[in-house]
Amino acid sequence: MFSAVAATTSFSKAAERLGTSAQNVSKNIRALEDVLGVLLLHRTTRVVTLTEAGRAYLPRCNRVIEEFDELRAVMRDEGAAPSGNLVVTAPVLFGEMYLMAAVEKYLAANPGVTIDLRLNDRHLSLIDEGVDLSVRIGVLQDSTLIAKRLGEIRLITCAAPSYLDQAGRPAHPDELPAHRCIFDTNRRGPVQWSFRDSGENLTVNIRPRVRVNSASAVRRLLLSGEGIGIVPSFVVANDLRCGHLEALLEPFEDRSLPISLLYLANRHLSRKVRSFIGFIEAEIAATEDWNAV
Repeated sequence: MFSAVAATTSFSKAAERLGTSAQNVSKNIRALEDVLGVLLLHRTTRVVTLTEAGRAYLPRCNRVIEEFDELRAVMRDEGAAPSGNLVVTAPVLFGEMYLMAAVEKYLAANPGVTIDLRLNDRHLSLIDEGVDLSVRIGVLQDSTLIAKRLGEIRLITCAAPSYLDQAGRPAHPDELPAHRCIFDTNRRGPVQWSFRDSGENLTVNIRPRVRVNSASAVRRLLLSGEGIGIVPSFVVANDLRCGHLEALLEPFEDRSLPISLLYLANRHLSRKVRSFIGFIEAEIAATEDWNAV
Protein backbone atom coordinates (compact mmCIF):
# COMPACT_ATOMS: atom_id res chain seq x y z
CA MET A 1 0.00 0.00 0.00
CA PHE A 2 2.83 2.38 0.83
CA SER A 3 4.47 1.64 -2.53
CA ALA A 4 1.23 2.29 -4.38
CA VAL A 5 0.67 5.61 -2.61
CA ALA A 6 4.25 6.65 -3.37
CA ALA A 7 3.72 5.81 -7.04
CA THR A 8 0.35 7.59 -7.37
CA THR A 9 0.80 10.37 -4.73
CA SER A 10 -2.81 9.68 -3.74
CA PHE A 11 -4.57 7.43 -1.23
CA SER A 12 -7.65 7.17 -3.44
CA LYS A 13 -5.69 6.26 -6.58
CA ALA A 14 -3.64 3.72 -4.65
CA ALA A 15 -6.84 2.24 -3.22
CA GLU A 16 -8.34 2.00 -6.71
CA ARG A 17 -5.21 0.23 -7.96
CA LEU A 18 -5.32 -2.23 -5.05
CA GLY A 19 -9.08 -2.79 -5.02
CA THR A 20 -9.72 -1.44 -1.54
CA SER A 21 -10.78 1.79 0.15
CA ALA A 22 -8.71 4.92 0.72
CA GLN A 23 -9.51 4.67 4.42
CA ASN A 24 -8.07 1.17 4.57
CA VAL A 25 -4.90 2.27 2.77
CA SER A 26 -4.47 5.23 5.14
CA LYS A 27 -5.08 3.05 8.21
CA ASN A 28 -2.54 0.43 7.16
CA ILE A 29 0.15 2.96 6.29
CA ARG A 30 -0.30 4.64 9.68
CA ALA A 31 0.11 1.22 11.27
CA LEU A 32 3.31 0.72 9.24
CA GLU A 33 4.61 4.10 10.37
CA ASP A 34 3.86 3.17 13.97
CA VAL A 35 5.81 -0.07 13.65
CA LEU A 36 8.79 1.69 12.03
CA GLY A 37 8.62 4.67 14.37
CA VAL A 38 8.97 7.18 11.52
CA LEU A 39 6.71 9.27 9.31
CA LEU A 40 6.82 7.99 5.73
CA LEU A 41 4.38 10.41 4.07
CA HIS A 42 3.49 14.09 4.23
CA ARG A 43 -0.30 14.32 3.94
CA THR A 44 -2.21 17.38 2.73
CA THR A 45 -5.68 17.77 1.32
CA ARG A 46 -4.27 18.04 -2.21
CA VAL A 47 -1.25 15.79 -2.46
CA VAL A 48 0.73 13.11 -0.65
CA THR A 49 4.53 13.31 -0.74
CA LEU A 50 7.36 11.24 0.68
CA THR A 51 9.26 12.31 3.76
CA GLU A 52 13.02 11.87 3.85
CA ALA A 53 12.49 8.58 5.67
CA GLY A 54 9.92 7.59 3.07
CA ARG A 55 12.36 8.26 0.24
CA ALA A 56 14.94 6.05 1.95
CA TYR A 57 12.42 3.30 2.66
CA LEU A 58 10.74 3.17 -0.77
CA PRO A 59 13.47 1.49 -2.91
CA ARG A 60 14.01 -1.22 -0.31
CA CYS A 61 10.28 -1.69 0.07
CA ASN A 62 9.90 -2.04 -3.72
CA ARG A 63 12.74 -4.53 -3.79
CA VAL A 64 10.97 -6.69 -1.19
CA ILE A 65 7.78 -6.58 -3.25
CA GLU A 66 9.62 -7.48 -6.44
CA GLU A 67 11.53 -10.29 -4.75
CA PHE A 68 8.29 -11.75 -3.41
CA ASP A 69 6.63 -11.53 -6.83
CA GLU A 70 9.62 -13.24 -8.43
CA LEU A 71 9.70 -15.95 -5.77
CA ARG A 72 5.99 -16.59 -6.30
CA ALA A 73 6.61 -16.83 -10.05
CA VAL A 74 9.44 -19.31 -9.47
CA MET A 75 7.16 -21.47 -7.35
CA ARG A 76 4.49 -21.41 -10.05
CA ASP A 77 6.77 -22.20 -12.96
CA GLU A 78 10.44 -22.92 -12.37
CA GLY A 79 11.04 -23.26 -16.11
CA ALA A 80 9.60 -19.89 -17.08
CA ALA A 81 11.64 -17.38 -19.06
CA PRO A 82 13.29 -14.42 -17.27
CA SER A 83 10.93 -11.52 -16.66
CA GLY A 84 10.61 -8.27 -14.74
CA ASN A 85 12.61 -5.07 -14.47
CA LEU A 86 16.39 -5.22 -14.11
CA VAL A 87 18.33 -2.22 -12.73
CA VAL A 88 21.94 -2.11 -13.95
CA THR A 89 24.57 0.57 -13.40
CA ALA A 90 27.92 1.03 -15.17
CA PRO A 91 30.54 3.72 -15.86
CA VAL A 92 29.36 6.09 -18.58
CA LEU A 93 31.98 5.56 -21.28
CA PHE A 94 32.36 1.80 -20.83
CA GLY A 95 28.58 1.49 -20.84
CA GLU A 96 28.24 3.47 -24.05
CA MET A 97 31.10 1.72 -25.86
CA TYR A 98 30.65 -1.90 -24.77
CA LEU A 99 27.70 -2.57 -22.49
CA MET A 100 24.97 -1.10 -24.71
CA ALA A 101 25.53 -3.66 -27.48
CA ALA A 102 25.32 -6.51 -24.96
CA VAL A 103 22.14 -5.05 -23.44
CA GLU A 104 20.53 -4.84 -26.88
CA LYS A 105 21.31 -8.51 -27.52
CA TYR A 106 20.03 -9.50 -24.08
CA LEU A 107 16.74 -7.67 -24.59
CA ALA A 108 16.24 -9.33 -27.97
CA ALA A 109 16.80 -12.75 -26.40
CA ASN A 110 14.64 -12.03 -23.31
CA PRO A 111 11.47 -10.15 -24.34
CA GLY A 112 9.97 -10.49 -20.85
CA VAL A 113 12.70 -8.37 -19.25
CA THR A 114 12.86 -4.58 -19.09
CA ILE A 115 16.13 -2.83 -18.19
CA ASP A 116 16.77 0.39 -16.29
CA LEU A 117 20.38 1.12 -17.32
CA ARG A 118 21.96 3.87 -15.21
CA LEU A 119 25.26 5.05 -16.69
CA ASN A 120 27.05 6.95 -13.96
CA ASP A 121 30.69 7.37 -12.97
CA ARG A 122 29.54 7.66 -9.35
CA HIS A 123 29.28 4.34 -7.51
CA LEU A 124 25.59 3.84 -6.80
CA SER A 125 24.55 1.95 -3.67
CA LEU A 126 22.94 -1.34 -4.67
CA ILE A 127 20.78 -1.38 -1.55
CA ASP A 128 19.83 2.28 -1.18
CA GLU A 129 19.17 2.89 -4.88
CA GLY A 130 17.55 -0.42 -5.75
CA VAL A 131 20.29 -1.62 -8.13
CA ASP A 132 20.41 -5.30 -9.12
CA LEU A 133 23.83 -5.35 -10.80
CA SER A 134 26.74 -2.95 -11.03
CA VAL A 135 29.63 -3.01 -13.51
CA ARG A 136 32.70 -1.42 -11.93
CA ILE A 137 36.21 -0.77 -13.14
CA GLY A 138 39.02 -0.68 -10.59
CA VAL A 139 40.23 -2.35 -7.44
CA LEU A 140 37.23 -3.08 -5.27
CA GLN A 141 36.98 -2.17 -1.62
CA ASP A 142 36.05 -4.88 0.85
CA SER A 143 32.30 -5.20 1.11
CA THR A 144 29.50 -7.71 1.50
CA LEU A 145 28.81 -7.58 -2.24
CA ILE A 146 29.55 -10.53 -4.50
CA ALA A 147 32.04 -9.64 -7.27
CA LYS A 148 32.39 -11.64 -10.48
CA ARG A 149 35.49 -10.69 -12.46
CA LEU A 150 34.71 -10.08 -16.12
CA GLY A 151 38.20 -9.15 -17.34
CA GLU A 152 40.68 -6.33 -17.04
CA ILE A 153 41.85 -3.22 -18.83
CA ARG A 154 45.29 -1.68 -19.19
CA LEU A 155 46.08 1.96 -18.57
CA ILE A 156 48.11 3.13 -21.55
CA THR A 157 50.40 6.14 -21.77
CA CYS A 158 50.03 7.50 -25.29
CA ALA A 159 50.13 10.52 -27.57
CA ALA A 160 49.61 11.43 -31.22
CA PRO A 161 52.60 11.04 -33.58
CA SER A 162 52.20 14.72 -34.50
CA TYR A 163 52.92 15.75 -30.91
CA LEU A 164 55.77 13.26 -30.46
CA ASP A 165 57.46 14.29 -33.72
CA GLN A 166 57.52 17.87 -32.44
CA ALA A 167 58.21 17.33 -28.71
CA GLY A 168 60.15 14.07 -28.76
CA ARG A 169 59.35 10.60 -27.45
CA PRO A 170 60.05 10.12 -23.73
CA ALA A 171 62.25 7.10 -23.06
CA HIS A 172 61.71 7.13 -19.28
CA PRO A 173 58.84 8.31 -17.04
CA ASP A 174 61.17 10.87 -15.45
CA GLU A 175 61.04 12.82 -18.74
CA LEU A 176 57.27 13.40 -18.49
CA PRO A 177 57.40 16.63 -16.39
CA ALA A 178 59.05 18.31 -19.40
CA HIS A 179 56.09 17.39 -21.64
CA ARG A 180 52.59 18.74 -22.06
CA CYS A 181 50.32 16.32 -20.20
CA ILE A 182 46.56 15.75 -20.21
CA PHE A 183 45.30 14.63 -16.79
CA ASP A 184 42.06 12.71 -16.27
CA THR A 185 40.67 13.94 -12.94
CA ASN A 186 38.57 10.79 -12.60
CA ARG A 187 41.84 9.39 -11.25
CA ARG A 188 41.34 10.51 -7.67
CA GLY A 189 44.32 11.74 -5.70
CA PRO A 190 47.42 13.84 -6.44
CA VAL A 191 48.39 14.96 -9.93
CA GLN A 192 50.76 12.03 -10.35
CA TRP A 193 51.26 9.09 -12.66
CA SER A 194 52.60 5.75 -11.43
CA PHE A 195 54.95 3.35 -13.20
CA ARG A 196 57.27 0.42 -12.43
CA ASP A 197 61.04 0.67 -12.90
CA SER A 198 63.24 -2.39 -12.25
CA GLY A 199 60.52 -3.89 -10.11
CA GLU A 200 60.10 -0.77 -7.98
CA ASN A 201 57.18 1.66 -7.86
CA LEU A 202 57.91 4.98 -9.55
CA THR A 203 55.70 8.04 -9.09
CA VAL A 204 56.05 11.04 -11.39
CA ASN A 205 54.61 14.46 -10.58
CA ILE A 206 53.28 16.06 -13.74
CA ARG A 207 52.19 19.58 -14.66
CA PRO A 208 49.00 19.14 -16.71
CA ARG A 209 48.23 21.46 -19.55
CA VAL A 210 44.60 20.34 -19.34
CA ARG A 211 42.65 18.61 -16.57
CA VAL A 212 39.34 17.02 -17.51
CA ASN A 213 37.07 14.46 -15.86
CA SER A 214 36.48 12.35 -18.97
CA ALA A 215 38.60 9.69 -20.66
CA SER A 216 36.77 10.44 -23.90
CA ALA A 217 37.80 14.10 -23.66
CA VAL A 218 41.40 13.08 -22.92
CA ARG A 219 41.36 10.91 -26.06
CA ARG A 220 40.09 13.80 -28.16
CA LEU A 221 42.83 16.11 -26.87
CA LEU A 222 45.47 13.46 -27.53
CA LEU A 223 44.28 12.95 -31.09
CA SER A 224 44.54 16.68 -31.71
CA GLY A 225 48.18 16.63 -30.60
CA GLU A 226 47.76 18.47 -27.30
CA GLY A 227 50.12 16.26 -25.32
CA ILE A 228 50.59 12.94 -23.51
CA GLY A 229 47.90 11.20 -21.47
CA ILE A 230 47.05 7.96 -19.71
CA VAL A 231 43.85 6.39 -21.00
CA PRO A 232 42.04 3.06 -20.44
CA SER A 233 42.84 0.61 -23.21
CA PHE A 234 39.21 0.15 -24.24
CA VAL A 235 38.99 3.88 -25.06
CA VAL A 236 41.99 4.06 -27.43
CA ALA A 237 42.41 0.49 -28.73
CA ASN A 238 41.29 1.34 -32.28
CA ASP A 239 43.35 4.55 -32.36
CA LEU A 240 46.48 2.61 -31.42
CA ARG A 241 45.84 -0.06 -34.06
CA CYS A 242 45.29 2.58 -36.74
CA GLY A 243 48.38 4.55 -35.74
CA HIS A 244 46.43 7.67 -34.76
CA LEU A 245 47.97 7.31 -31.29
CA GLU A 246 51.26 5.79 -30.19
CA ALA A 247 51.81 3.86 -26.96
CA LEU A 248 54.70 5.09 -24.82
CA LEU A 249 56.79 3.79 -21.93
CA GLU A 250 55.47 0.23 -22.20
CA PRO A 251 58.48 -1.31 -20.38
CA PHE A 252 57.46 0.75 -17.35
CA GLU A 253 53.78 -0.12 -17.54
CA ASP A 254 52.34 -2.03 -14.61
CA ARG A 255 48.83 -0.77 -14.43
CA SER A 256 45.77 -2.88 -15.05
CA LEU A 257 42.32 -2.56 -13.56
CA PRO A 258 39.77 -5.35 -13.11
CA ILE A 259 36.28 -5.12 -14.56
CA SER A 260 33.80 -6.66 -12.13
CA LEU A 261 30.11 -7.34 -11.94
CA LEU A 262 28.74 -6.73 -8.44
CA TYR A 263 25.51 -7.95 -6.89
CA LEU A 264 24.09 -8.44 -3.43
CA ALA A 265 25.19 -11.35 -1.31
CA ASN A 266 23.03 -13.67 0.77
CA ARG A 267 19.90 -13.30 -1.28
CA HIS A 268 17.83 -15.34 -3.68
CA LEU A 269 19.05 -14.44 -7.17
CA SER A 270 16.09 -14.06 -9.48
CA ARG A 271 16.07 -15.71 -12.88
CA LYS A 272 16.51 -12.37 -14.64
CA VAL A 273 19.62 -11.56 -12.56
CA ARG A 274 21.16 -15.00 -13.08
CA SER A 275 20.51 -14.88 -16.80
CA PHE A 276 21.97 -11.38 -17.18
CA ILE A 277 25.12 -12.31 -15.24
CA GLY A 278 25.78 -15.27 -17.52
CA PHE A 279 24.98 -13.31 -20.67
CA ILE A 280 27.20 -10.31 -19.86
CA GLU A 281 30.05 -12.56 -18.75
CA ALA A 282 30.01 -14.31 -22.14
CA GLU A 283 29.63 -11.06 -24.12
CA ILE A 284 32.53 -9.29 -22.39
CA ALA A 285 34.75 -12.37 -22.84
CA ALA A 286 33.90 -12.41 -26.55
CA THR A 287 34.62 -8.70 -27.09
CA GLU A 288 37.56 -8.11 -24.74
CA ASP A 289 40.03 -7.19 -27.48
CA TRP A 290 40.98 -3.77 -26.14
CA ASN A 291 44.18 -5.09 -24.58
CA ALA A 292 45.42 -6.63 -27.84
CA VAL A 293 47.09 -3.41 -28.99
